[in-house]
Amino acid sequence: MSEADRHVESVVSALTLLDCFERDEGLRLEDFHARTGLTRSRIIRLAGTLVHKGYLVHDREHAQYLLGPTLFRVGALLADRYGSMASSVRPILRELVVSTGLTSMFSVLGGRDRLILAKEEPDKAVRYSVQEGQGRSIVLGASGRVLLAFSNGAVASELIEKSQLSDVEKTRLTSDLVKIRSAGFNLSESELTRHAFAIAVPVFSQSDDLLGVLTVAGPTLEYQKEKLADLVALLNHKSQEIMLASPIVRHMKQETKSMRDEL
Repeated sequence: MSEADRHVESVVSALTLLDCFERDEGLRLEDFHARTGLTRSRIIRLAGTLVHKGYLVHDREHAQYLLGPTLFRVGALLADRYGSMASSVRPILRELVVSTGLTSMFSVLGGRDRLILAKEEPDKAVRYSVQEGQGRSIVLGASGRVLLAFSNGAVASELIEKSQLSDVEKTRLTSDLVKIRSAGFNLSESELTRHAFAIAVPVFSQSDDLLGVLTVAGPTLEYQKEKLADLVALLNHKSQEIMLASPIVRHMKQETKSMRDEL
């Protein structure tokens, strides 16, 4: 068994509870059960351990769990590393928002998920909204599929194999990735979020290492098929700007290698 395959199942389950949080909000026992499939008795034991170590806080009055202060302390240790990366790409995301009126985001591979590193949203009532630091599926959605399509082949195969997709879905996804590599982008509609679309392209370093994925997304009612080519061209142009931003490239190449090694 390789070092990457060694894990403690109870620790994985406990971390799965933390993965249930998509924003700073309280979750009830029923929420954890619905999102993980774990039994209620096991959730109580795991959550109790996380509360004991400060990763969760138990709000007895409202019978819910909230993210705890230990996570803030651990996250603060990475503020400089990830903060500089997010700051470097943010001006480019803002330019995309101004040009398109859509939400823009930059995502990287985070373990077995897609991690939203930075995002910018338009100032309007109806928009596609995401949270920075949020983990999303790597096997679903335009952004995840682009990350898979242009990742190292062994890494992509490992991620697909360890996903919860059926064998038929895995075969279909593998076929789709070939088409995405050929097209150079991917479009999804009402997949991860109902009534929303997303268009994503890969971002490479000057030495052709995959750094991440650049995405614009918005309500489906704003999607115009005739403008798809223009949006893809704009995304590719902005991906080149990220590639030329040497500070962000240096950090991301290091992070990409670390994440690849973890798998």
